[in-house]
Amino acid sequence: MKAPGLILPANLRLKAKSYHYQHGSILIDAFSCQSGSKCPLCSKKSNRVHSRYERSLADLAISGSIVKLKLLFRRYFCDNTACPRIIFTERFIKGILPYGRRLTRARALISKMALELGANKGANISRFAGVPVSPSTAIRILKKLDTEQHFTTSGIIGIDDYAFKKGCSYGTLIVDLPTRQVIDLLPDREASTLAKWMKEHAEVQVVSRDRYETYALGSANGAPQALQVADQFHLIKNLGEATNRMFQNKGTILKEVYDQYHNITALSPKKEQTKNAQIVLSTNEQCDLLNPTKVYKFNQVKALQLRGMSCRAIARSLKICRKTITKYMNMNSLNLRKGYS
Repeated sequence: MKAPGLILPANLRLKAKSYHYQHGSILIDAFSCQSGSKCPLCSKKSNRVHSRYERSLADLAISGSIVKLKLLFRRYFCDNTACPRIIFTERFIKGILPYGRRLTRARALISKMALELGANKGANISRFAGVPVSPSTAIRILKKLDTEQHFTTSGIIGIDDYAFKKGCSYGTLIVDLPTRQVIDLLPDREASTLAKWMKEHAEVQVVSRDRYETYALGSANGAPQALQVADQFHLIKNLGEATNRMFQNKGTILKEVYDQYHNITALSPKKEQTKNAQIVLSTNEQCDLLNPTKVYKFNQVKALQLRGMSCRAIARSLKICRKTITKYMNMNSLNLRKGYS
């Protein structure tokens, strides 16, 4: 059965002899049409064939089926007497790498999935994309990628830390904000290291960073001409923390608003339910001293307990630990002396 030419890469001089379907995979038998190949050491072209051998290469999927290319390679004699290499394997300019187990377009797809999702998730998704690999293989492919060296920036950069090992060692991440590309990774968070990097990039005019004093000192020493601004993430985070502290001092008012909105006092439990639960909610005077978040959770647990819900059902509804719910169900009120605030 003749294989259509469109399933083979256009940039490779290959010719397919046949193909057949077997166990969910398409197997393609092909051979090279090159007139010769260059020696990898001396770069002298040779067309004197020594022998032939077969290699199995993985390719992109076709109609959801895994594709395996069974390619016939040639070994050549090197006719350069000064070259130490006597016999070499046929080389391709592009499309197939030496010692490669898959075509470069399949490697490119795997590397993109690994970069976007990580090795473990990328390996899982690769099975559905028709190019199954293990996480270790995905990492090996990433390590062999050619990375571009960015020597200049747009002048607007962002600085933050990243973890080599969370809680133990950290480095500094530098990002070009307009292009959203990582410019460099520094091995530590020292001000001297950042200042040295800044002095090598005089084009920096704006530095977006968090409120870490070391980054402020390093930016000031390395790029005194640059304007330092706080980044959006940490501004929003600080605003949220400040808002939380403000509301913690308004426990009484928040409880009144909550009671009026949910109309908790209007709940009329059945007589047989009230026999098993004696409810005494926290007073307004206690709310001034208790944590309003815990008062809110306590009142919610008691309200659901009045409705006859079990501890497991309350935990599933409020997403609170069952141990805490059991404690609240056995209490009549939050006791400030026992450290429940």
